[in-house]
Amino acid sequence: MSFNKLVLISLLIFLPNVLSDVIPLTSANISQYLQNHVTFVKFYANWCPHCKKFEPTWKHFSEAKQNNDLQIAEVDCSEEPLLCSDHDVFGYPTIKLFVHGSGARYEGPRHVDSLEAFYREKIAEDANFEDSVATKTAVSELTSDNFVQRISKNFAFVVFYAPWCKHCKVLKPIFQELAQQMINTEGLLFATVDCTIQKNLCAEHAIRGYPSLIWFHNGVEKDRYIEARQLEKMRNYIEQNMKVAEQLTTQAPPIVDQSEEIIEPSSTDTTVLNAKTFTQGVSFEGYAFINFGAPWCSHCQKLAPIWKQLAQRFAHYEEIRIARVDCTASENLCRDYGIRAFPSLILFRYGESKVEYNGARDYESLINFLISQLEFFGDEYILKQENEIKNE
Repeated sequence: MSFNKLVLISLLIFLPNVLSDVIPLTSANISQYLQNHVTFVKFYANWCPHCKKFEPTWKHFSEAKQNNDLQIAEVDCSEEPLLCSDHDVFGYPTIKLFVHGSGARYEGPRHVDSLEAFYREKIAEDANFEDSVATKTAVSELTSDNFVQRISKNFAFVVFYAPWCKHCKVLKPIFQELAQQMINTEGLLFATVDCTIQKNLCAEHAIRGYPSLIWFHNGVEKDRYIEARQLEKMRNYIEQNMKVAEQLTTQAPPIVDQSEEIIEPSSTDTTVLNAKTFTQGVSFEGYAFINFGAPWCSHCQKLAPIWKQLAQRFAHYEEIRIARVDCTASENLCRDYGIRAFPSLILFRYGESKVEYNGARDYESLINFLISQLEFFGDEYILKQENEIKNE
């Protein structure tokens, strides 16, 4: 057999494997990759029996896909738990198709033909989306996959609705007209969220009735619109909120207490954590009991001296930290942890939130709770560093 034939045979054998590679994605490369490609992603765990059963089908799909522009990828949630959590992955395997960075969850049969049909359907929808962008659609439809990204900058006025809701149907043309009138307002997004589809997203924002109109600034909820749903009133509301925000940004920034940048677990006062120091403050081989509150909150004010006393009691235990977060200064941080009421007391173990305390907020109850949790997790040895707290 000639050398050229051997080379050709080798290429024919090797080429399908190249074209059918399943691409591993991690937190380091996923964002840019999903923005640049149309990608089917399988989120899995290496211990999951359903994932192992589905693996041959996924590999076959990567080999049999009819469009070379479609990429097939996977994320190992055993190695990337936070990444999977960010993509609302709580069961395995979870399959999503990403088009221009926006993901759609696949919940059909785990067969190659069904996956291919789902891909074609979403690509057709995306073509319609591109057409609407060309005509500059005034109102965007948001999902759990694109919500944070779309509202993260400047201003957003978002309607959380249900298609069957009569009041939502009345509001729809008014809201669309308002968005069309203000379509050229720089930095202003008009958007809607269908709560019958985006149930988790609406639950995160504590939507209790339809429609709910929420005003966001730089990704943070600032207010809920409760006035008459009339075009002029809503327009005045938006213009006033933008004006106030602009005035605040032109004022001199407040003086930041630099002590918040330093974590001192042994301090006799309460350690204050913020967005920069929080991860370091709770991620260690021990327990962090965190008080999420606000200065204006009367319940927080009542708890403050008790929380300080608790911090003093545990000050000499290196594996126990008592700290607090000012949610008026660290809004994004508190929102990330789903804080809806003040004070919220959450116990972290080894950097992971384990228990939200909902008991009495007196000194003895808080101590008993903390001791009981150490005993529950088998870490009561921590209490023997000095005299046991129970006997003090």
